[in-house]
Amino acid sequence: MAVNFLLTLITNLLSPFILVLLPVFAGLLILTPFFPNNAVKIRRYAKGFYIFHLVYSVCFMLFLNPKGTSFGFLEKLPFDIIPAQNSVHNALSSGATISFGLDNLSALMCVFTSFIMLLALIVSKSMITSKQRLFYSMMLLLGGFLTGIFAANDLFTFFIFWELEIIPVYFLISMWGGANAKKSALKFVLYTFTGSVLMLISTALIYAFAFDSNMLTDFNSLINRTVEIPLLVQLLAVTGFLAAFAVKMPVFPLHTWLADAHTEAPTPVSMVLAGIMLKTAVYGMIRINIQMFYEIFQIMAPALIFLGVIGILWGSYLAVSQNDIKRMVAYSSIAHMGIILIGIASFTEYGLNGAIFHSIAHGLISAGLFAGVGIIYLKFKTRKLELLGGISKYAPKLCALMLVMCLGAMAVPFTAGFLGELMCFTGGFNSLLLDKTFFLSNLIQPAVIFGALGIIFSAVYILRLLHRTFFGLSEYKYGNRDEIEEKAYENIQLSNHQSIVLTIIVIGIIIFGLYPMGILDKISAFSALNMETILTNIF
Repeated sequence: MAVNFLLTLITNLLSPFILVLLPVFAGLLILTPFFPNNAVKIRRYAKGFYIFHLVYSVCFMLFLNPKGTSFGFLEKLPFDIIPAQNSVHNALSSGATISFGLDNLSALMCVFTSFIMLLALIVSKSMITSKQRLFYSMMLLLGGFLTGIFAANDLFTFFIFWELEIIPVYFLISMWGGANAKKSALKFVLYTFTGSVLMLISTALIYAFAFDSNMLTDFNSLINRTVEIPLLVQLLAVTGFLAAFAVKMPVFPLHTWLADAHTEAPTPVSMVLAGIMLKTAVYGMIRINIQMFYEIFQIMAPALIFLGVIGILWGSYLAVSQNDIKRMVAYSSIAHMGIILIGIASFTEYGLNGAIFHSIAHGLISAGLFAGVGIIYLKFKTRKLELLGGISKYAPKLCALMLVMCLGAMAVPFTAGFLGELMCFTGGFNSLLLDKTFFLSNLIQPAVIFGALGIIFSAVYILRLLHRTFFGLSEYKYGNRDEIEEKAYENIQLSNHQSIVLTIIVIGIIIFGLYPMGILDKISAFSALNMETILTNIF
């Protein structure tokens, strides 16, 4: 009885509104005059809050049926503040709600968001030394807005939080970034906002049709009744959503903002950008384009597979040619997003599982690599390959931890990076689109083979990074080498919080490499149901 009472109590305390809005209120609280203006207390408050938030988000995943496919913990708040002037305004006025709900996919992404945010906040201790009150406030706001994207249960709520997360990212890059931070932050905003305008148009079209057809606009209703929407409306909606997701992912050739944003952003923000923010586009493409509008999306999928292959090759080429290790890691994300795009567009259960799994794996690995690069820059004041030769002599622990993360980035077997890539390519090679007569569909298999061979480049740039950074000889003319070596040795010792973050990430890479079912068990029912629905209706 006591156990049942406790389980019931916990379930009653689980609210998606609290999950999403609590980080927002926690972030705003830091800015109030009642909060002590003490850097240590601010840091501890932010980290302590996200420890709680991580535990709270895990509870949602534990109380969802792992084999279930419907949304749970549904909560809705009417949002009738738009004056009804025409059909679109009337639709939004009558149908717009702030609605949250979680299934196994969104709950997994919420847990992962809290996890990466906590690691980024821990790393911030040594990386952020100015305006800490504002910085930690912006980070908590960003965490809440990102969670809102994953927890949204209708298109209006999804769009609202998609827009809101742009604001803290802009300030986090422009105020704590490098020399060209403001320019890079503005470039990010312009790219993302352009995609958001197209998303707004698509959302308005869906709401206008839903209002005229007396259709509910929550995700469950749209998923089940999308076939009732005219194909022209679906085509316009899919195009707008796809454009927004392609910018954020990013998909070649809309990737040019990424490297600049990562290069100028402070280390904790780069961890969140690569670990979580790019994955909001992956999530949106799966949730909306695949789950709701698969009939139209299948027509575009062969071209997306080709863009994914080009992204792999182009991103890898750019990474190989970099001399800045942070830009190298940033460009590698383009290649990995190309792999995920192949899995999404494959229209196979295997490929979809691979895309979701690799989103988590890449988020973990890239966050670790950016943390490691940030620590290297903090100690040696440079990210240039020719200036960093042989630092393994001074930092063996850092070298060992970075080595495991680099092996994961190269998709070495028994690391988290391996299985996701294998499943994405296998799904692409066995794509159901091969039986269609769409544009480029007959060339899918050669393209996927070419893309798979293209990941050889990942070994090239990762091994180059390892060799030139940790094991090579520096070309920098130090003067008195012995004194500099001794100074470097004294300064390169990892602090406790740095060691904790890198070690946790390395453990995660190894655990999910050896036991990937820890993630796949959570998403297999989701992927199976969606592919079964698609097979039944269009194949």
